[in-house]
Amino acid sequence: MGPLDRLTLLAGLVVALLPGAALLAALRIRSPLLFAALTPTATIGVLLAVASATGAVGLPFSPLTAGLVTAVLLAVGILRWWRGRSSAAPRVRPSAPAVVGTVLVLTGALFGTRTWLRGFGGLDRVNQEHDMITHQVVVAWIMRTGRAAPWQVEPVDLLTGTPVSFYPDGSHLAPALLAALGPGAVPGLNALTVVYLAVCWVLSVAVLTAVAARRLRAGTSAAWLAAGVAGIVAPALYRPAFQLMHDGGIYATAVALALAPGLIAALLWSERERRVRTAVALGVGAAGLVASYPGAAVTVGLSTIAWLVGDLVTRDGWVRLRRSVPVLLGAGVVAGVLAAPLVLRAGGSVSGVASFGADSPPAAFGDSLGSALGLGYGGFLDPQRTTGQVGLTVLYLVGVLVVIRARRGLGPVLAWAVWVSIVVAAFLSPGVGLEAQVTGFFYNAMLRVWSHVSLFVPTFAGLAVVLVVTEAVRRTRRAFPRVVRAWPVASVLVLVAGLVLLAVPVRTAMNTNTRSVAERYATPEFVRVSPSDLGAVDFLRGRVVPGERVMNSANDGSTFLYVAAGIPVVNLTSLGNGSAPWTFGLMRSFNRYPTDPAVRAELDRLDIGWVYVDSDAPGIGAGGAPYGWVDRSRPFSTAPGLTNLDGLPGLTLAYRNGTVSVYRLDLARLAPAG
Repeated sequence: MGPLDRLTLLAGLVVALLPGAALLAALRIRSPLLFAALTPTATIGVLLAVASATGAVGLPFSPLTAGLVTAVLLAVGILRWWRGRSSAAPRVRPSAPAVVGTVLVLTGALFGTRTWLRGFGGLDRVNQEHDMITHQVVVAWIMRTGRAAPWQVEPVDLLTGTPVSFYPDGSHLAPALLAALGPGAVPGLNALTVVYLAVCWVLSVAVLTAVAARRLRAGTSAAWLAAGVAGIVAPALYRPAFQLMHDGGIYATAVALALAPGLIAALLWSERERRVRTAVALGVGAAGLVASYPGAAVTVGLSTIAWLVGDLVTRDGWVRLRRSVPVLLGAGVVAGVLAAPLVLRAGGSVSGVASFGADSPPAAFGDSLGSALGLGYGGFLDPQRTTGQVGLTVLYLVGVLVVIRARRGLGPVLAWAVWVSIVVAAFLSPGVGLEAQVTGFFYNAMLRVWSHVSLFVPTFAGLAVVLVVTEAVRRTRRAFPRVVRAWPVASVLVLVAGLVLLAVPVRTAMNTNTRSVAERYATPEFVRVSPSDLGAVDFLRGRVVPGERVMNSANDGSTFLYVAAGIPVVNLTSLGNGSAPWTFGLMRSFNRYPTDPAVRAELDRLDIGWVYVDSDAPGIGAGGAPYGWVDRSRPFSTAPGLTNLDGLPGLTLAYRNGTVSVYRLDLARLAPAG
């Protein structure tokens, strides 16, 4: 990684965390756990508010407008801290558990970052997966136009900005700001991918583990240590982040699931912070997560409710629940107000998401249960589900048993068990059983639903190590000299355990995860955006005049005309857009323009002056083709209307490199159609 990549990554970390931290400082959120849990999602919430406000008044969403809001919040936070500071405040010396826990969490974040960067091979590398077509275009659209409000993303027509096909852009706001600072859309998106899926993921599960330990009455010291172990385990897990990015480039869902544990932790901690400002902070964080992926509301809501119900078995469970309710209701109101524009736009798309068919066949019960409980790889990396992480599976299942045996609350166990049950049911009857009421929010896609189980794995792993170690130290306490204190001994033992985990199962898993990233970035198994595509971008740069569009199929590298050079293309989605029939209509019938007046009229209306074709685009499933304009039972590659173009009247080959061709279209040279 060169100096520019390091600077870009550092800037990405600031963009992803500073606005949220400034808001929490302005609200005087004093709890370190709450501050750490909410900072990433609160940042997205703040940026959502800025995007909505600027969109409403006609200002651009840009580093300037977002920076001004952040600066104001930061100034308010500093002023409130200055006025409330106490000269008599005692100095706090960090304890051994706090030091060890912090070191382990930072180590986990560092190794997670290293995994992604090694797989990238540079922040300028393009992810070749299908869904990244949309993510790159959305980041480029916000960067180039400053339009980021929920009613402005994603446009069907890049020249007019209308019509708009709703797409949640919460996870694209920070990348767009970073891209606008200079790196560009791809490095900006890649840098935030690392920040969200490595750094924030580790922080998110570490905070959830600390909250779980505190709710289990294990104490502050145990909470620090458990959080540290969770931070070490997190970057080893294949799900959610690595599989979602490897098997589809499902960036928005990956970000939402990576940040979800932190928001769950914050909601659970609300009973300790019963203030209006806490409700505001929680609401902004919740709105930010929903803006990243609306289905995450189900992830967080179902998990939090199950956790609270599981803790009712404790003697003060009902008291803790009653203490939480007012803050949670207040947070819901704040989130509802802030996310209202997004929810109103998303309402019409919920049924479409739920209508997607399952992506896997039914499985036997034994296979379903084993897959749900075990940390197998599965997906395109391991289609037969024959390999997995045995050591980490045993460790986290021991954690489940340890929590049950402790009899201090079943919150984490019930939250985990609910998602295990949903995953098992989804394996047994994908997309059609009772569980489809939940899985429908995730396109009935197994890799999205399956990822939920892994959200709790680091927590159970951390609790397993720490609760066992602390119990062992307690039972052998008399064997130590009086001068030796229990918590330093426990801290050393947990540190050793963390290093052993890092050296053996975690290191092995991270090597596999690095390979999975490299298969889509550094050394891709298939290529959608090739050097030939980048050459075509350079060829057309400066040749496409204002107002002209380029006819294309988004399944190839043609969308990079807009991402890299701002050149408007007709299609932004690989199978066309159902709300804009001309998108898939031209992919089906473009080559009929010499004789079809309707096709020619459409070309004239859109002022299409160029045609971009890749004759060897990657194959994708065609199940989502609007109105079945192509055979949904066969893979889709090159659009049928973009085949056999050589020799058509009015069409001149202007560029060809490998399988990529660019044609100049001049309708004035044609005789009247029909």
